[in-house]
Amino acid sequence: MNTLSFLLFSEEESLFITLGKICVAFILGGIIGLERESKGKPVGFKTCVIISVASCVLTIVSIQSAEYYAEISMNIRSDPMRLAAQIISGVGFLGAGVILHRHDDAISGLTTAAIVWASAGVGITCGAGFYMHALVTTALFMIAIKLSYFVLFLQAKNQFPGKVKVHVTLDERSGLQALIECINQQKNIIEAFTIRDVKKGRIEINLKVVIRKKMTLPELYHSLSKLEHVCAIALEH
Repeated sequence: MNTLSFLLFSEEESLFITLGKICVAFILGGIIGLERESKGKPVGFKTCVIISVASCVLTIVSIQSAEYYAEISMNIRSDPMRLAAQIISGVGFLGAGVILHRHDDAISGLTTAAIVWASAGVGITCGAGFYMHALVTTALFMIAIKLSYFVLFLQAKNQFPGKVKVHVTLDERSGLQALIECINQQKNIIEAFTIRDVKKGRIEINLKVVIRKKMTLPELYHSLSKLEHVCAIALEH
């Protein structure tokens, strides 16, 4: 039995089973990719399918080649999941490429990077023949992604989360102290503070505020708009 015939028609695994594994990896990778595609993310259907199918094929090759060389010689032993281990570490670099560090110190792309890594994991699972594990895992991935939007919706509805940039224009400098006191009275923390003169005696104040109290965006806006000498307010989250 030569190498090609063993890999294609081994007693343990027929060509049809191999193709079935690849098809399952294609479908599950596509499901994950379509969700990312619908959200306009950089990693979409094509990327997830390629990662999942390639991981599946490499896992199949790794397992079957280990079986083949073990059969032709008792002195040759190899780890059947050796390539799969390299896939996991290699895909990590690919996932790092979609993580962005924005100018406002916010990190984005972590979910997309995790999806890249997860697609490889699903492909490896299919290649190893654990179909039910792959199906359940993909279902849990989708549930977690969908639930995350629901959780964010509830947070946005009930509480103003995290940090907010506050841009306020005053027509007199005397209104500056009242502005700072208003923010501090609400148990918020001012992380950054800049003042800039603008034309006609007006000043522009830019603050980065950590919201510590339950507060919606309209509530924060209205509390600031009631202050004297406030000409314009802009809130950025």
